[in-house]
Amino acid sequence: MPATGDRQVFKIKAVIFDCDGTLVDSESLSARLLGRILQQHGYLLDEETILQHFRGRPYAGFLHDIGQYFPALDRDLFSQQFRQQSLQLLASELDSMPGAHDLLAALQLPRCIASNGPREKIETSLNSTGLKPYFGEAIISAYEVNAWKPDPALIQHALRLLDAAPADCLLVEDSASGIAAGLAAGVTVAGVHLDPATAARFAGQIAIFPGLPQLAAALLAPRRT
Repeated sequence: MPATGDRQVFKIKAVIFDCDGTLVDSESLSARLLGRILQQHGYLLDEETILQHFRGRPYAGFLHDIGQYFPALDRDLFSQQFRQQSLQLLASELDSMPGAHDLLAALQLPRCIASNGPREKIETSLNSTGLKPYFGEAIISAYEVNAWKPDPALIQHALRLLDAAPADCLLVEDSASGIAAGLAAGVTVAGVHLDPATAARFAGQIAIFPGLPQLAAALLAPRRT
């Protein structure tokens, strides 16, 4: 199994990146927005609990959980408000994760985005943070292929887009569902920005880095012969 920071694991030919929480700092923004909208409806849910249910999951699953917490909530109205306001928030306040620009600018390998989010959200996030030129149209949304992490089918679609074999590809992820999808698809996985529970769950199965600068140091290091 790959050890944390093991450079040998990165003898790869292509890279698949998650977007939210991996390249862009969108998850905390989204959690705060969800909390504000819930409060407007008369309900309170703290940011940590929202992140536990929202991070890396299909939006429909989160919406189902919200309905379990608050059965009287008008979920259709809540969802409409969140979708509309989240795009505005991402366009105006979103930041890239530290080291994202440096890593992508230096990376000399084919790459793509594979995200559980809808394409409009992905492209808004990439455009507002200046990361879109690093990917062009190499973006796969789960909504377009009808497969959401932890389903490995989303990663398999990315492999076909990159024309890469699983053994030749690295997936960079921040969530348990994304990591599980990558392992099931047979790719090498690097975890960044992991919460302690996720890091403990996948210890020994993936390479783990605190953030993108540390990943870049390993990924861009000269290969040993």
